Amino acid sequence: MPVRCVEYKGMTIKAGAFELNGGGRYVSVLSIGRSGDGDGQRAVKLFDPPCPDDLFGDVDEALESAIAHGQAIIDGNVAGAYMDNS
Repeated sequence: MPVRCVEYKGMTIKAGAFELNGGGRYVSVLSIGRSGDGDGQRAVKLFDPPCPDDLFGDVDEALESAIAHGQAIIDGNVAGAYMDNS
């Protein structure tokens, strides 16, 4: 599974892409966690990023969309999705 990690405003956004049935169409997964002090003990939340009805056409498109969605969550721009301050 291709994975991309990005540090953004004190958070680590991790996006992954899965190919469905070897058909060249992809879905993405997204997790966001607080950037820690290296001890590995940080809260991580999983989110369902949006996906077009016909899925993504390639890995990069799926990963970029998930990362952008993660940034929007952190910025408070996605209704009902947030990272708390704990």
